[in-house]
Amino acid sequence: MRKAWLRWTTLGAAALIAAGCATYPDEATTRQRAEKMVSEDFSAPMPALLKRLVQDKSQQICSKIDDAKLTQAEAAEVAKLAHASIKYPQSGKLVGDWKVGNKLAHDGAGDRIQGGKLEKRKENGGLCQNCHALAPGEINVGNVGPSLTGYGLQRGNSEATAKYTYEKIYNAWAYFPCSNMPRLGATGHLTPEQITHMVAYLIDPQSPVNKK
Repeated sequence: MRKAWLRWTTLGAAALIAAGCATYPDEATTRQRAEKMVSEDFSAPMPALLKRLVQDKSQQICSKIDDAKLTQAEAAEVAKLAHASIKYPQSGKLVGDWKVGNKLAHDGAGDRIQGGKLEKRKENGGLCQNCHALAPGEINVGNVGPSLTGYGLQRGNSEATAKYTYEKIYNAWAYFPCSNMPRLGATGHLTPEQITHMVAYLIDPQSPVNKK
């Protein structure tokens, strides 16, 4: 009797699991429900903050469910959109002042919500140190991204290197679709001029980043 009861219990559990799997929503429905939950639960006194809930086309492609991988076509589309988003400084110069870049790389202010309002700030910071090792000997640095110590020593400071570095900071998805690197220029967080200073901080021989 006990064996029969266990057998029917097992079969019943299996049936319930199968039924649950059969009714699990597809990817499109799951996305719609998740976005609806976020939009309904996120409240902000300033309507401008609600814009953060709206994904651009690249973000929509990158927002995969259940760790699904990008297809080659999707990656190519994201890279194409990223390249199209890149704008260059009016001066035409891609390398600015490394001293200004040094400050930007360690400045985390800007775009933060404080008391339901966006932080009032003339210019935002880049806070590169949050994810990368920078100048040799610095302790308060992150390891989410690759080390940038000796960046210019390894790559040089040619025009091609400056261009690549500028574009990578402006919108990293042009080279690494859907990476965790913030799209600092494409989102308007940093200006083109600010990015030129960060380029200088990375490739200028006099920058602390490139000191042995």
